[in-house]
Amino acid sequence: MRIQQFLFRSILAAALSAGALGSAWASAQEALNNFVKNRGFAEGQFSQVVISPSGAVKQRGTGEFSFSRPGKFRWEIKKPYPLLLLSNGSSVVSYDEDMGHATQKPIGNAMDSTPVALLFGSKDVDKLFNLKDEGMKDGKEWLVIRPKDKDNLFDYARIGWKDGLPVNLEIHDALGQVTQLELSNWDFSRQRPASYFDFKAPAGVDLIKTQ
Repeated sequence: MRIQQFLFRSILAAALSAGALGSAWASAQEALNNFVKNRGFAEGQFSQVVISPSGAVKQRGTGEFSFSRPGKFRWEIKKPYPLLLLSNGSSVVSYDEDMGHATQKPIGNAMDSTPVALLFGSKDVDKLFNLKDEGMKDGKEWLVIRPKDKDNLFDYARIGWKDGLPVNLEIHDALGQVTQLELSNWDFSRQRPASYFDFKAPAGVDLIKTQ
């Protein structure tokens, strides 16, 4: 359960872990819309904190990400323990290095109703989410997104934009738990080859395929 919850939050985080265009937009919503339309690939780094409903810190993590639209992404947690989430556009692989365990499942339509669609999908954002600008706070323009699919595993998310980039992300689930991310070191200069997003199981690691 620990791994599934952490990986799921990582997926959500990765969904918004790429920059918009570098100029200033009139609103956070406009920045997001331009990002969805105009950014095909990026990579960078993140730090992550998971906070319980009582306010206690449950987990901390740091790592790196890369994506290539549509559907290809690599979300790699370096610390406190190595975890890899990888998609080649048709399936998603989660790999726990410490446990020597990897699972693969189809991306499926469920991805369309999560923030993953903001990064990897090609559908219109406003068809999947309700968007609301919160205005300026702490030097950032904030945007709230709520999924239109009521069966989603997250309640809402907040994105903080600065200089045309999403620099903060908060994911709130229905149980009151919050995942906070800081996104940094954007690099839009290199598009990774498709093979970079294919999983190659290390020796002794079995790949379990599920539906």
